[in-house]
Amino acid sequence: MKARLPLIAALIVALTPMSAFAQAWIGNADYSEGVGIRAGNLELHPSVGAEAGYDSNFFRASGSNDTSERVIDVWKLRVTPSLTLGSLGQRRLGSTTPRTLQFSGGAFASFFQPIAVDSENSEVSERRNVALGANANVHVFPQGRVGFDLLGAYLRTPQTEGRSDQDLAGEGFNRDSLRGGGGVTWRPGGGLFEWRAGYMLTYHFFENETYRSLTNVHHDFNTRGRWRFLPRSALLFEGGYGLVRYTRADTQQTNGDVARARLGFHGLVTYHLSLLGMLGWSASFYEPHAGSIAARQYDSLLANAEARWFIQPKPDLDAATITSGLSSVALGYTRTFSNSYYGSFYQRDRGYVNMTMFLLGAVAGGIDFGVSRVAYPDVQVVGTTGFQRRSFSQLRLDGQVFAEYRFTDTLAANATVQYDQVSSELVNSEDLGFKRWQAYLGVRWFM
Repeated sequence: MKARLPLIAALIVALTPMSAFAQAWIGNADYSEGVGIRAGNLELHPSVGAEAGYDSNFFRASGSNDTSERVIDVWKLRVTPSLTLGSLGQRRLGSTTPRTLQFSGGAFASFFQPIAVDSENSEVSERRNVALGANANVHVFPQGRVGFDLLGAYLRTPQTEGRSDQDLAGEGFNRDSLRGGGGVTWRPGGGLFEWRAGYMLTYHFFENETYRSLTNVHHDFNTRGRWRFLPRSALLFEGGYGLVRYTRADTQQTNGDVARARLGFHGLVTYHLSLLGMLGWSASFYEPHAGSIAARQYDSLLANAEARWFIQPKPDLDAATITSGLSSVALGYTRTFSNSYYGSFYQRDRGYVNMTMFLLGAVAGGIDFGVSRVAYPDVQVVGTTGFQRRSFSQLRLDGQVFAEYRFTDTLAANATVQYDQVSSELVNSEDLGFKRWQAYLGVRWFM
């Protein structure tokens, strides 16, 4: 089990994006926002939600014969106040004049309390925790020939995995992520062509001293563009160069650089059917140091493809939201490469299907289901002989169903069901596979 703790930390943490939220409506204005409150030139959308639910495998244990892998199920209570705010929209202002300054932002705090189903595991209640998040975006001349943007975000992500049966109340893999950056956008020709160049700094900090050596900084120099060559079609391009730097000299992780580039197409083929396809390449340049793992490099394809059917006609390529009544069904595939805390990187191939629905101004919901293959390279410490951990892959299933019924413009009831499953090869005789169900019922007040 001692070997399993850092291994679970590396695998679970690496696959949790900075945009991950506990509740479906957090970070999604389509679900979260109501009529709003006007405060000067800003529009505020406060919300508070409470949920009660069940988690079938709180620690993502494999359920193997090893007693330290015993599955523990819990009841959960989650309470989440949040606030989103932004500049007044053109419709609320009653004007079509382009704005010179546009602001959006938000913050949330999500408290959760686990309660063991079996009183024998009552110590698990000490794993209560709070997820926190805040973000802000400013766009200057968002429709001008030359525009500027600044953004900042903070996210605290609690992680409960990695306990042993002797330490149900112990620390997890809680971490804090801080992100900031900006860019310049050039829009000649009335906006038919758009080109942005920017920079992003991301800092990941691990609160548990055991994993503090994974703390790192990412520098990302990026560019992207779009050329509308038909009224409802556009060519897309993006590229970037990233620097991964770990802050502790005693880390086993490798610093390195990553280059990437993609080209693609986004088109509204009919008023109902939208197609998106991007293809590119990425290459890594990791460098080992004394006491680190040996460097392994990625040099392969990046891909993204999606077909989306809008149940109601969609007039253009720009944002379609659930609040506009544009329900849709999508089928897609992504191939990505990311920095990892197990080895230097991992490759992920994921196929997915999702549906969003908004009916009669009272029912909102969505279904997401994905199948992924996640591949990790072998891991060897510099200066040693033989591989400490061989390369392996995992098959992952993930699914979520969310539905909300709005009794009034400010009060709603919702239900969420989530499923996760991992089928994994043994790693150093460790079984990393698991199955996990979560189900919640809740109420939410919002404006």
